Amino acid sequence: MGDNYKDLEELARSTTDDFYELLGVPFDVDEAALKRAYRKASIRVHPDKNPDNKDAANLFIALGWARDILQDEKLKGEYDRARTRRREKAFQDELLSGNRRKMKEELERRERESADLGASLKRKRAADMNEAEKREQEIQRLAEDGKRRRMEMQARRDQARKEQDAATAEPVKSPEPQAPKPGGSAELDRTIKVRFHREGDMATWDKDTIRRMFDKYGKVDSIIMGKDKKLKLEGEKHRKLVATVFIVYGRLDHAHVAVSDAKSDHPSLDSVAWQNGEPDLSSWSHATKSAPKQPNGTGKTTTPATPSTPAPAAKSFRASFGSSLGSGTTPMGTPKFSFSPKTPSLEEVTMMRLKNAEKKRLEEQIRKREAAEAAQGAVQ
Repeated sequence: MGDNYKDLEELARSTTDDFYELLGVPFDVDEAALKRAYRKASIRVHPDKNPDNKDAANLFIALGWARDILQDEKLKGEYDRARTRRREKAFQDELLSGNRRKMKEELERRERESADLGASLKRKRAADMNEAEKREQEIQRLAEDGKRRRMEMQARRDQARKEQDAATAEPVKSPEPQAPKPGGSAELDRTIKVRFHREGDMATWDKDTIRRMFDKYGKVDSIIMGKDKKLKLEGEKHRKLVATVFIVYGRLDHAHVAVSDAKSDHPSLDSVAWQNGEPDLSSWSHATKSAPKQPNGTGKTTTPATPSTPAPAAKSFRASFGSSLGSGTTPMGTPKFSFSPKTPSLEEVTMMRLKNAEKKRLEEQIRKREAAEAAQGAVQ
């Protein structure tokens, strides 16, 4: 575009003239009506026909600018937006009372004057200033101080709004996780990550389906369904919709069995891996061996299972209650059961709440890590 077009574009944004009123046309005038209106108006105000009118030449030029701007779609849009802003500002100024408008105009005048004189006043020494210059310097200082205060107030409001949004958006911070007991492990160490394509029968897999598939390796504490994403996996040419599921087991050895056997048991799965890297099973095994033996209610003692002897997913009725059969049975072979309702103690309730808070913290940590991995993959 030439320099003339740039000049018209700048004029459309900065002019204060109402071109619609100047040409006598409505806002939605078409091109043909615009040209007719221009011809009539230009003939009426032509300088040759108005030799006594000093403003005729300027008015004739303004008509040409109005025609060029309003018949160009882009220039008309720039002009309409600037015109709307001017009309809104004028309407707001009209709403101000007489005293407030005078104060506003006086303040703007002083700010303009102080800005013009600011550079020269700073170079003068206080002893060389007369009373008027000192007064102007004080006005400038007050104006700058008022501007700084307004900016600080706005910054405090923005900060308060951000803190309020963060307080409502972020989850309640969970308590710090306690160290695992002997034979136990952190929940993140007992978490595995499963991926599979959302296609065929796998398109409808949900939490219940995943739980049925992985319950056979041990007790599942919780299942977190990640957001399905289109990823390009190794060996694939195109991106496919991939589901990611995080499974938290109650015991580390059960999670180890799932990582070892789930892929061979379910070949349709893309991957079954540790979420936080493979944990140190040797330290867990040592903790279980050194854990104190606990009475099982029959006078005998038991120790926690080790990773080398993982508990099966489902036990038979006799295997589950075999330790309680024998001396504690009736002549008919029916085991004796004692039912005594018991209300959870305050300590048990507290531990349940801590466990729920830890689960929430773990879910949030897993989702953040998943989002970071997705962002890193998008950059690559």
